Amino acid sequence: MSLAAERRDDVMSVSEAAGVLGVKPATVYAYISRGLLASTRLPEDRRSWLSRAEVEVFARRRRARPVAGSSNAGEPAGPPRPAAPATGTEAGSEVGGIVGHRLLYRGRDATSLVASGSYGGVAELLWTGEAGPSRLRLPERPVLDLLSRLRETMPAAGLPLDRLKAAAVLLGSADPFRYDLSRPAVVSIARTLAPAFVEALPTRAAGAPDGQHGGDGLAARLWSKLSDAEPSPAQLALLSGALILLAEHGRGPSTKAARMAAGSAADPYSVVLAGATVASGLLLGGGSSLAVQALLEEIDSVAAVPRVLADRLVRGDRVSGFGQPRYPGPDPRAAMMMTLLAGSGGDEDRQRIVHEVVELVRSRRDLAPNAEFALGAMCFVHRMPRGAGEAVFVIARSAGWIAHALDEYEAAPGAGSPLTRG
Repeated sequence: MSLAAERRDDVMSVSEAAGVLGVKPATVYAYISRGLLASTRLPEDRRSWLSRAEVEVFARRRRARPVAGSSNAGEPAGPPRPAAPATGTEAGSEVGGIVGHRLLYRGRDATSLVASGSYGGVAELLWTGEAGPSRLRLPERPVLDLLSRLRETMPAAGLPLDRLKAAAVLLGSADPFRYDLSRPAVVSIARTLAPAFVEALPTRAAGAPDGQHGGDGLAARLWSKLSDAEPSPAQLALLSGALILLAEHGRGPSTKAARMAAGSAADPYSVVLAGATVASGLLLGGGSSLAVQALLEEIDSVAAVPRVLADRLVRGDRVSGFGQPRYPGPDPRAAMMMTLLAGSGGDEDRQRIVHEVVELVRSRRDLAPNAEFALGAMCFVHRMPRGAGEAVFVIARSAGWIAHALDEYEAAPGAGSPLTRG
């Protein structure tokens, strides 16, 4: 018997562990994310495996007493949910995973979803497991009035992300049913979050579209908050593609924070606030779009690219926005976003600067740009306000954070709405 075969006798798959524990696979992934169970990999096998002995001990412990964050025997019924991808999933979740060079949303290649042009439709896939038309909608008028006052009172010099975090607190405080954690109630909240966040930003363009958010309407409305210029179809395709490609990314730091908040039964608004707070950190792997935008803003011509990068290195600063260790090759999100950016027009000199930076780093470090670089480059080329990329990221990723929160809510003891508990 080979060593791999011997090891397989000592481990079990996530599906097998779910059977032993009497829970859904999503609940097993929740245990792993909280450190209650440990996962491992076998040679030439990217799937998550668990120690058979550890799972059996954990099962006996669960039967003896409830474990914090575990699922009751009677898990709440919900709509059918797709199984986790069978092989090669880097990120242990039904919501999203990385398989080789591909990013998957509920088992579907994220880059292929860009052609739909609908962030709202992709969000439905993440929340419900079924792709469909966008069901995003604006909050009720009293909440919109609160967001209007927020726009007027926030400091003009603040970052867009500051407004989104303030909006999350405001939305939660205005919702008397924020602690109804049943799936229908949480999905209903989720459908208003991205439109509400967009409305929390000040409008920059004259003649901006009204609050329509179906199809690519969200991208059109968001563009008016980030640019003075009326968008071309190619520019709307760029922003819509960015929203779709950034909607989920498995178990990044911000997702872990969101899951941790949801695991303690924090309401959905607080879950998104937790994710947004971590997403604002400058030490994220590969650097933040804010740091990328700041780097590019230092460069006033193609000829200045080597000098500015050299000055950064002399100061001991990092050149942000390159490399993504979760993929064996280039970040597929960045590759598509950079293609969309190249065809989106904007400032031609700035397009050339971005191209030169990418080529210089590629030739000297053999690193490709990541999604954060693509976001920062989009902001630079189209002269968006400082920190606009962070706002795009948080608006997009709110869909993924809520999808993971739904897993956590259903894995928790007494999962579901306080209104429906016996």
